Amino acid sequence: MKSSWTLLCFGLLVCSFILMQPLPTHFTPERHDSKPSPTQSIPLSPAQEIGDNRSFWALNLDTMEYYIADAYLLAIGNLCYIYFEDLVISIIGEEEANARAETYRDEFDTNIYSRVTDLAGNPNGTLGDADGDPRVYILIAEHRQSYYRQLNEVPGEYSNLCEMVYICYRTSNPVRTIAHEFHHLVWFNYEFDEVHFILEGPAEYAMYYSGYVPANNWTVRVQNFLEDIDDSLIYFEVEAQDYGTCYLFAFYLAEQYGVQFLRDMVQHGDDGAVGLETALDAAGYNISFNELYLDWMTALTIDEQGFADDRYCLRDMDATIQDFTTIESLPYQDDSLPLYCYGSKVYQLTSPPDRFSIEMSQPADGVAGISVAYRDLHGWHVQQVQKEGRAIMNVTGESIDTAHVIASHLFSETPAGDIDFGSGPQETVQVFMYEGNETTDTPTPTTPPVNNSPALLIIAGAMPISATIIVFVLMLRKKREPL
Repeated sequence: MKSSWTLLCFGLLVCSFILMQPLPTHFTPERHDSKPSPTQSIPLSPAQEIGDNRSFWALNLDTMEYYIADAYLLAIGNLCYIYFEDLVISIIGEEEANARAETYRDEFDTNIYSRVTDLAGNPNGTLGDADGDPRVYILIAEHRQSYYRQLNEVPGEYSNLCEMVYICYRTSNPVRTIAHEFHHLVWFNYEFDEVHFILEGPAEYAMYYSGYVPANNWTVRVQNFLEDIDDSLIYFEVEAQDYGTCYLFAFYLAEQYGVQFLRDMVQHGDDGAVGLETALDAAGYNISFNELYLDWMTALTIDEQGFADDRYCLRDMDATIQDFTTIESLPYQDDSLPLYCYGSKVYQLTSPPDRFSIEMSQPADGVAGISVAYRDLHGWHVQQVQKEGRAIMNVTGESIDTAHVIASHLFSETPAGDIDFGSGPQETVQVFMYEGNETTDTPTPTTPPVNNSPALLIIAGAMPISATIIVFVLMLRKKREPL
C-alpha cells in the first residue's frame, strides 16, 4: 500500500514539473549587411540599331486583351534596349522621347541592374535566356499601367520571346518603376506562381534599394495604408494601399532578418506565408507567420527602439499607424467590429489603469489575435495572444501612462492555398476592455519576466496535492485504530 502511494506522489510531482516548464519563444535574429555586385559588361550587339522598328505584343489590363504595339529603338545600353511606342513619341515629341530614353538607359546600366540583381539574383533564373541576348527590353508604352509578363520568356501565343518590361510613359517616376518591374522579371524567372503580397513587397523594396525612394524611405502608397489600415496583408486588390502594406512588410523583414533573407526568399519553392515560414526556418528563425504579423503590426503602431532587440520598430523609416481609435476611459465595448483576415484595428488608451483586461470574440473562420503594447515606470512591454474561442488578456503594470491594443483576425493555421486577389474574408467581432484583471491566466509578455526558481515552483505546485494525500492517509489510519 505504501509503495502505491509513493509511486502516485512521484508521478504527480513529475507531471507538475513538466506542466510548469516555460514555453519556447522565438529568438532575436542576426542582421546581415549587403554589397551590390558590379555592373555586368556586355558587348554591343550588332543585331539592332538606333531607330529600328519592332512590333510587340502588349496587354490592355483594362480589357485583358492583347494588341500590337509598334515601337522604335531609341537607346541601346550594355544591359538594355529602350523602345518607345510610336504613340508615345507622337504625344511627347521625338526630342523628349530621345532624352528620356537616354536617361532610362543610363540609370538601368549604371544602377538598376546591379542593385536589383544583387537583391534578387541573376535575371536568367531557372527559365534561362529566352532570346540568347542578355539585354533586357524596356518598352515605354502609351497604356496607363506598367507591368511584367512571364509568358514573354516562353514560346507560345502572344509571346515576344525576350526578357522585357512594360513601363507607362505617364507614370510619375519611370526610373523607379523600371526597378520595380525588373525585380518582378528576376523573381518570375525563379518562381512561377507566387502570391502577390510576397511578390509586390520585395519589388517595392527594390525601388528603395535602388535609391529611388524619398529621404524618409516611404512612398505615397505607404501613407495610403497608414491612414487606412482596414486592409488585409495577404489578399491583394491592386490598390495603392496594398502596395504600401506589402512594402512596409518587406521593409520590416529586411530590417529584422537582413537583406540576405529577401534574396533567399526568391529561391524557395513554397509560396505565400508557407514559403515565408520555410525561408525563416531555413535561416534559423523560430517564428510563425501569425507571430510575425502581430510583431509587424506592433512595430507599425509604436515604432519604439531600444527594447526587445528592436523587434517593435522600423529603424530606417519613421512610419506609424495614423488610423486608430482613442479611448479616454474604461470600460469600452464594440459589439460589431469588422475585420478583414490579416487586417487589424488599433486602439490607443490615453489614461489606462495599472490593471485592465481585453476580451475579443473569435472570428467565425479564424482565431482572435491580440497584441498590447504599454509603457510604465519600467519602460515598454508587449503581450500577445492568439486563441480559438474568446481571447482574454490581462495587463498589469506600474504607473502605466499609455497603452495600445491591436485586435487582429488571423487563421488558426498558416495561410495556404487559393489566397491572392480580392479583399479576403471579413468577420464581425466583439471587443471589450475594462479595468481590473480576469481570473484567467495572463499571457506571457515578450519582455523578460522575473525569474522564479523551478524547484520552488514544483514545491508550490505539489503542496496542495501532498496535503490532500496526507489527510487521506491519516483518515485511513484512524479508521483502522481499535475503538
